[in-house]
Amino acid sequence: MTLYSLCRVSVFPLLIGLLYYSGAYVGVHFAALESGIVVLWPPNAVLLAALLSRPPRYWWPLLVAVLCAEVLADVPVFTVTQALLFGAINITECLLAASLIRYFLNREMDWYEPKDLSVFLFTVFFIASPVAALGGASVYYFLLTNDTSFLTFWRLWWIGDATGLIILTPFLHMLFSARFRRQSANGRWPQRLELAVAWIVSLMACFLVFAGNLHSEDYLALTPIVVVVAPVWVAIRFGPLAGSCLATAVALYVAFTTAAGAGPFIRESESHSALLTQEFTVLFTVMVLYIAAFVHQNRRKSNELREALSEVRQLNQALEERVRLRTEELYEANQRLQSLALTDELTGIANRRKMKLLGEDEVKRSERSQRAFSVILLDIDYFKGVNDQYGHAVGDRCLQEFVRAIASSLRSVDRFGRWGGEEFMVIVPDSDHVDLAHLCEKLLGCVRGVAVPIDDHHITLTASVGVAEWDGASFDKLVSEADDALYTAKAQGRDRAELKRRGLLPTGGGTLV
Repeated sequence: MTLYSLCRVSVFPLLIGLLYYSGAYVGVHFAALESGIVVLWPPNAVLLAALLSRPPRYWWPLLVAVLCAEVLADVPVFTVTQALLFGAINITECLLAASLIRYFLNREMDWYEPKDLSVFLFTVFFIASPVAALGGASVYYFLLTNDTSFLTFWRLWWIGDATGLIILTPFLHMLFSARFRRQSANGRWPQRLELAVAWIVSLMACFLVFAGNLHSEDYLALTPIVVVVAPVWVAIRFGPLAGSCLATAVALYVAFTTAAGAGPFIRESESHSALLTQEFTVLFTVMVLYIAAFVHQNRRKSNELREALSEVRQLNQALEERVRLRTEELYEANQRLQSLALTDELTGIANRRKMKLLGEDEVKRSERSQRAFSVILLDIDYFKGVNDQYGHAVGDRCLQEFVRAIASSLRSVDRFGRWGGEEFMVIVPDSDHVDLAHLCEKLLGCVRGVAVPIDDHHITLTASVGVAEWDGASFDKLVSEADDALYTAKAQGRDRAELKRRGLLPTGGGTLV
């Protein structure tokens, strides 16, 4: 058995037994009026707090220790049998309360939760204490004295036990539970100083109200309500354990001074004095506990809300970032699709659709500026024979070499694209400042310089060229005129250029109309 297990089995039960005996001694000698009416009964709170702080499998050593302490405390006044009966009644009361609280909550007691506090108060005040009071009243009425009615014995036992349980159990249970001690042990020096000041103020208020005899009509401001202020402040600022500790100290002070015959609750009837004291201490303690619980719950929910809002903001930022990235990806994809839609896949230059758009834009520009532009159509001569003889793969290589040769001879403002098959187009802006004859001769020379290696020889190319200058017509009309000029060049022997409407263009093969 480990040292920790030994502590649970022996040391802690012995401590509970000692505290139980001390509570009984305090209850009899300091919390009882002259008539024997006990304002509050502390020992049962010790046992209930111990039961609530330990799993049920560790209860039996506590019960044995408490029963022994009960017999030792009662033997000087009662017989052993009567002491055992009182011990059995008190143990039954605490077992009933602890079992019901665990059953209703289905978990450990948490004084930070208003629901748990409500379950505790209902179980202790309306179930455990009244049931135990039946046994206690029966022992007093049937075995000790019947000078007092059974109902009076029952009421005195019920209220005295319930008052002690409500006032002391929360503080003792939190004191026995390591979790509550850790939560309350993180205060810094300013907080500790504030807590010390609250204790001093509270004890001074208790002294003035309950021991200073300043509760007469001349000092109406010093009512019992004054002692409530500091414990409520501590409960709000420091939580249930600190608030319950100060509230317990104040309640014990009130009970002890009333039992000593001092304070504002003293009346001609001692039962009336006891009842006023019990009502005040119970309501005061319950108020402090509920305030601490609700303040903590509000803080916890506020923290949860802040964390949730922070998480939502992070999720929104992540979502916005994903949307931004996705938007960029879509934009890039659209750009690629647009580029693919307007680019010839084989040669990488503009396709027919792109060239038509460029040509229509050039028509609009020329209409505004009244500056001419030209369209040049180039068709590779006898290209079908290349495909038939060498295959389409070699034909594609020839087209790529053809495009590379033409592109190197154009200006940066010229637009070059594949019009279809082996036919290509060049749009020449501001052609009124361009020597079209020289440009066509240059293009034909570049085509003649193409040599595509195949096996042990090279494939050479020539092209026919048709040129049309814009004269205010539409782009389609201009292309049609260039196409007519191209067919004229083919009909005149190929490897030459023909200019529509401007007469002859010199080529390597001569001049053609």
